[in-house]
Amino acid sequence: MSASQAENGGLLDDGGARSSREGKVAPMPRDLMIVYGLAVLTRLFTNLEAIPGMSTTSMLCCCVLAECLEPLWLFLVGLVGVGVALGLSTWGYLQVSALLICVLLQIPLSLAYLTHRWLTQRHPDSWIVTLAFPCVNTALWVLSFFFLPIGSIASPAYDLAGQALILTQCAAWFGRSGVTFILSWLAAAGAHRFAYPSATRGFRIAVTALFVLCLAGGARYYATTAFMGMKFVPPGGEPQNYHRVSCISMMPDMYEETEKRLEAGDTIVMHSEVSTPARDGSPVDRYQELLQKHYAKTGIPALVVLCFSMDSRSWYHLVTKDGSVMSYAKNHPVPVIESGLVPGDSPPTVAKSIKIGNASGTISATGTICFDTDFPWLTRSVSAADILLESSATWSNIGRQHLHGHQYAALENGQTLVKCTYMGYSGAINPYGSIITQLPQTRDNVVSFMVPRFAKPLVLPTLYTVFDVVMGISAIAWLVLALSPQVSSRFLGDGHL
Repeated sequence: MSASQAENGGLLDDGGARSSREGKVAPMPRDLMIVYGLAVLTRLFTNLEAIPGMSTTSMLCCCVLAECLEPLWLFLVGLVGVGVALGLSTWGYLQVSALLICVLLQIPLSLAYLTHRWLTQRHPDSWIVTLAFPCVNTALWVLSFFFLPIGSIASPAYDLAGQALILTQCAAWFGRSGVTFILSWLAAAGAHRFAYPSATRGFRIAVTALFVLCLAGGARYYATTAFMGMKFVPPGGEPQNYHRVSCISMMPDMYEETEKRLEAGDTIVMHSEVSTPARDGSPVDRYQELLQKHYAKTGIPALVVLCFSMDSRSWYHLVTKDGSVMSYAKNHPVPVIESGLVPGDSPPTVAKSIKIGNASGTISATGTICFDTDFPWLTRSVSAADILLESSATWSNIGRQHLHGHQYAALENGQTLVKCTYMGYSGAINPYGSIITQLPQTRDNVVSFMVPRFAKPLVLPTLYTVFDVVMGISAIAWLVLALSPQVSSRFLGDGHL
């Protein structure tokens, strides 16, 4: 070996990537530019126009840069471009404001990449360090559910919304944080495998975990039909017992249109967000009287979802012939767009023993207003309900992905979710996260569809909270190890291959 090679740590220049004596690949600047370009490009397709796997690819590229790029400040500056790409992927939500939020979001997220950088560089032979990034990254997204105004809409799990049903079944065991964790682990383990070709164990274990989750997810998804036999058994009951749903959006006379839909035989009539006029005070009594008259005439109990603006708040009411059985004010106004809206003081509750239509038995129901459905702590508080009726308003190109993203609320709670929107997509999602109906909806418009009465599968929302807490504790532990070489050497070894 020449003196110059010795000074460079034994790097062998083959015209492309270089390998060190410790087994680390040292990519050429050209290669790192390609990796960076891929990190930015794939991040563009991770939210409103999501392509499955793009979020994982972007995180993998960023982890490669975190391990290989010198100096450190260059990597941190590069995250600005990734944030801009994420902002562009969410442009339809808040446009320039979305861009700013996503760039600033890179500041806390950089903690996950820095933890990965320091620990993988210090302990390249330890496969367990590939868990540092997923634990810290997942914990940061859990914190965003509570403290950021965007909820869960930019999380890696959103990348798979509505497009990877088998894998996303793990949200029924670990919440959407479980999806974020496995995607982040694949990214970190894959990046470390790229930087250290001999460090394959972490990547093999991460891929095995993905396979097991997909296998278990497939078993859960197909369990209700796998042993059906030769006779078809409708998973949601007989069609005559289905919920007949109509969604009314900004019609000139919402009351008259509601009356028409009830006369047509609909059993659930929903108004899109703030479509219910309330100029003369609360409209609840008027609609209760309408439902009483309808019941007296037909003997069929029905339910109406009202959503109106009053006292600088957006109000939601589930109304039956007995009056309002559940009401609340929107907890999370959309940043910038609803800056003048006063947040509600309490989350929604569950209305129990509601009789709807001719089917025997009763159901429990709850509801949310649009953006509130993107905050897991709020939706999980009403997991006891059989059905969640969401009143919403969307715009631009966000409608389809906003419906798909609420797959996680249905999965986590084991609920049928019905969404009625303005300028977007109305539809229904079954308790396994499958979108059974999606219809474009504009203003001055009514769409109608039928929703089976799906049985509520077993869900354990407490486990989601436990998983989130475990992620938080693990993240703190990994940060301590990353910041203290002495502590990490004590627990993870001296770091030589």
